[in-house]
Amino acid sequence: MHSTPSGDETLDLLCEDRLRLIQKKGAYRFSIDAILLANFVILKKDERLLDIGTGCGIIPIYMTKKGYSNEMVGVEIQDQLFETALKNKELNHCDNVQLLKGDIDSLAGALKRSPFHVVLSNPPYTKAKTGRKSPGDSRRIARYESSLDLVMLLSLSSALLFKKGRLCVIYPSKRLGEVMGSARAYRLEPKRLRFVHPRKSEPSNLFLAEFTKEGGVGTIIERPLYIYENGRYTDEVAGYYLLRN
Repeated sequence: MHSTPSGDETLDLLCEDRLRLIQKKGAYRFSIDAILLANFVILKKDERLLDIGTGCGIIPIYMTKKGYSNEMVGVEIQDQLFETALKNKELNHCDNVQLLKGDIDSLAGALKRSPFHVVLSNPPYTKAKTGRKSPGDSRRIARYESSLDLVMLLSLSSALLFKKGRLCVIYPSKRLGEVMGSARAYRLEPKRLRFVHPRKSEPSNLFLAEFTKEGGVGTIIERPLYIYENGRYTDEVAGYYLLRN
């Protein structure tokens, strides 16, 4: 495996060049959502993490660069993205990250033998028959619930977690009621919720949520997260790209 970009790939330098990321030019490319989710997750020492739909490997690699040495497993269904994630793991020297290719539903049987303390996912947001069509299979699979819908994500996450394990996700705010209602059907109790706003003057367009498997009732609503202020990232979000938070 050569950890250098080919002609159809780019090399992006992030976090003051501490994170080097290869991405396919015509495939799905990670967005700020992944960075927001990575900074929302609370990962304790010795806890094992599973990233469902890891894409180019951005979240486990970013978290490793942030200082976590935990065992992290990333699962990716798309061949191209999986190969790119392997390159990025090597490029960033992330020996604690294991990458698996395949459908999480097919891999779940083997993964259940060693449950996880934390499962996270920056999942496809858009229902298969709604929204603007995305060009190319890679972007379509990453954005539309054709391969991983909400119910499948919740049921598999619950099955793969230890009791009192945690699931962390990011979803559009318009789907809040649906996500909360469906989670309880799979013994996932909402414990932390943070609304994301483009700017202070604008309504929330995303939310970050942490669920505990077989957890007690009681949800903490955290302070809002604002992305932009005066035409640039807010101090908090800018800090994410400096690995300071």
